Amino acid sequence: MGAEIAALMGFFGITGAFALIGTVLAGWMAWRIVEKAGLPGWAGLGSILLSLTAVGAVVPLILLWVFAYMRWPRDEPAPASPGYAPPPPRGPPPPTGPAILPPPPAALADGRGWKLTGVLGNGGTVALTVYGGPATYALTGALATAPTDLSVPDPSVGQPHARLMTAGQRLGLEDLGSPGGTFIDGARLLPEHGPRDISAARIIRLGSVELSLTRA
Repeated sequence: MGAEIAALMGFFGITGAFALIGTVLAGWMAWRIVEKAGLPGWAGLGSILLSLTAVGAVVPLILLWVFAYMRWPRDEPAPASPGYAPPPPRGPPPPTGPAILPPPPAALADGRGWKLTGVLGNGGTVALTVYGGPATYALTGALATAPTDLSVPDPSVGQPHARLMTAGQRLGLEDLGSPGGTFIDGARLLPEHGPRDISAARIIRLGSVELSLTRA
């Protein structure tokens, strides 16, 4: 409690000192104005009395306002250090909209064909190449007499034995009912099965001749 009373007394003491200084300054300024203007004595007395009442109370308020709003050195922003620059932001800038994924790359057409290679019963070898496109080839044990004949000269291969069909990047095989039989990776292919896709097959057997299927 004593600290609050002391603080109030100090505040009123400072206010009283400002009021006294303002009153003295107001009286002096009023006297100088009256003297310069050459007014009669009663006007000078009235101006002094007015300064001691109204002006004397306003002057301290003006001084307080000046001190409150004047710019002090500590109010000035601290100057930036020479040669200092803020570090750039790390990482990519934040997205400003929904992310748009690029379209997937277009798949290139596979222009390769297929190759059938194997060993005949007499020790000879055979190598056949089939290229893509809408075409049909005949696998036969006889000699080739047409551009679409693929000869596998072995007694176990029928004449004709099977049919190869190409459609784009796919390769099909159809058995034609030969006695030696047609097998795809060990599985028997019968005529009633119709054409079967052998694009992913590895071994084709015609009679007793095994042909490895690879991409040419």
